[in-house]
Order: sequence, then C-alpha cells, then structure tokens
Amino acid sequence: MFNNLNWDDLKFFLVVCRTGSIRSAAKTLAVNHATVSRRINQFEKAVGQRLFDRSRTGYTRTRFADLIYEEAHHLEERLNNFSRQISADNQDLVGDIKVTLPQLLGEITLMPIFAAFSKIHPQIEIELLASSELYNLNNREADVALRICKEPPDHLIGRKLASLHRACYVTKNWQHHLKDNEWLAKQNWLGWTERMRRPIGKIAREYPRLNSKHKMLDGHLQVKACELGMGVAILPCFVGDSNPKLIRIPPYTTEAKYDLWLLMHPDLRKHTKIQQFVRYLTEQIGLLNPLFEGKKPQGSE
Repeated sequence: MFNNLNWDDLKFFLVVCRTGSIRSAAKTLAVNHATVSRRINQFEKAVGQRLFDRSRTGYTRTRFADLIYEEAHHLEERLNNFSRQISADNQDLVGDIKVTLPQLLGEITLMPIFAAFSKIHPQIEIELLASSELYNLNNREADVALRICKEPPDHLIGRKLASLHRACYVTKNWQHHLKDNEWLAKQNWLGWTERMRRPIGKIAREYPRLNSKHKMLDGHLQVKACELGMGVAILPCFVGDSNPKLIRIPPYTTEAKYDLWLLMHPDLRKHTKIQQFVRYLTEQIGLLNPLFEGKKPQGSE
C-alpha cells in the first residue's frame, strides 16, 4: 500500500489521526498548522481518496483512512523498533537525547541539572519537550520521560524519584496577616475548573472552608495570580517554596499528592548514553527531595 508514498506524509497523517485536529497535530510536531494542512492535502492527493471529514470540532477519519491508519501504525512500530535497536547498539556519548517533562518542573528545578550534564558531556544534545502531554516513548517521540503520576504505564521501565507534596500559599505581602484567623477565613481559594474549585483530602480537613473564586487551568497563571493577591493557591511545594514572592499559610500542612517518575522504553536500558543521563538525573534529583517533599517551607520556622 505504501510503495509510492512519502513516509513524512504518513507521519503527519498518523499524528492528525491521533490528535483529531490540524492545530493539535501542529503543536505535537512543532510545525505551523499550514504545514500540517498542506501535508494532509498532499497525502490525500497521493492516495486519491478523501481521508478526513472536516468540521469545526476537528478532523474525523473516513473508512478508507481507518484502513491506512492500521497499516501505517504497524509500519511505524516496526520502524521504531528497528530505530531503538540501532540506538541501543550505539555506545558513544554523542547525539541527541529527547526528554519530555512538565514545563514547571523543568523551569523551576531541573534546568540547572540539564545544564550541568551538558557541560560534562558536551557532545550530547538535549532536546526538551516541555509539556504535560504524554509523549509516546514507543514511537520515539521521546527517549526519557519525567512524569508526575501515581502509576506509570506497565510497558515502560523506570523508577520513582520523589514524592511530590503540595501546600497552600499566598502572596508574601500578606505575611503580617497570617496569624489572624478571622482574616484568613475571609480569603478565597484559587479554583482550577468548575469541577475543581475546592481542595479535597488532608488540606480540605485542616484549612478553613474558604470560598472559591476565579478559575485558572494553568500552573503558571495560578502562581501569578497568587503572587498578585488574588487568593490562596494550592501548589506543589517545589513551586511554592522556590518562589520568594509566596509564603505558606498556617498550619503549614503538606499533602503527598503525586509521585515523580523517570521512565524510558525497555529497549534503551543498555544504551550507554541514556543510562549515563538517567543515572545523573537520579542522583541530582535525589538531592532535591527535601524541596519536593515540602521540608523547607518559607516563613514557618
């Protein structure tokens, strides 16, 4: 079926199938949406069939596209397996390492670690995919993943690096109010979505039943809103305790919410370059455990 087709066009086709839209596919592929649209039109012309039904809600595969997707998916898996085997045989400390991780994690705590590793191994180029999306390690979208979760996928290998605690923060400008329980009871939580407007669990039990105000489904916006005094934010301790503009509120409770995992595909377990990188990350992140576990709060001494 694929003898006369361009593999690059097939890759664009597969990503649009998985994301359901040109815009999402463009973001995944790190290209502009016009490029994705052009590639899809080019692919449809090559096969002589319409592959997607276009609508305002996205791109839906046609029946013919379903047939191509199954074949292309299997071909992609075979090529990726071959690529991993070649990569695993490469014992040189040169080339690229693709790392996917949440943006706040990389920005606040891990960039100094990446910078130090790149100085030790100047011939290794680190490609960072800063996103909360779960890049596919089977398809070589990334070599190593740092994921915040409770249970990682069974088909990947890795290790738990830290338990991530969260706590409640306000702007440091309010520091002189923190011993006033009546003042504190009048503040508001910063909500995330309509369904995620109030905390649950340990934090909900140990803090006043504050009203919720505002909705911001983004970690950076939550931090900025908290800095500017828009309310009480529930943030990971590595975020809140690293920010000189924020301070925890009494009783300085922390709650273990998720774990930080370092994951990779099993085929790369003997790859010298990847193992060097994984070993270095594990050692350096281990030194940050007090920060991740909320053992260094500001203003709670």
